[in-house]
Amino acid sequence: MAGHDDMSIIMQAVGQQLQEGTPYYELLLKMIEEIGKDIRPTYTFNKSTNEKLKKHIHCAKMLIKACQTEAENDKKKADAAAEAARIQAALRKTDGPEGDEEAKKSA
Repeated sequence: MAGHDDMSIIMQAVGQQLQEGTPYYELLLKMIEEIGKDIRPTYTFNKSTNEKLKKHIHCAKMLIKACQTEAENDKKKADAAAEAARIQAALRKTDGPEGDEEAKKSA
């Protein structure tokens, strides 16, 4: 994930007051909007715009890596939850007939 210093750079580059818990994907979308604003002025060889564009592209690279990491972590959590549900369903399936037999005996 992006570190605290990286996040402050990204927040400055996006140019908006964003909350600390803002998802990386949302930040990336805002960064892409900022990059879009800088593309056309670079055709005029405006040096300051070129530098700003380079900084925004660097920030976007960091955000892409953070988004990938976040997506991988979410996938691992979802896989673990699905596996736990599968195991629980299998346990219920094996416990089901025994539970029915015990209920018949007690009746």
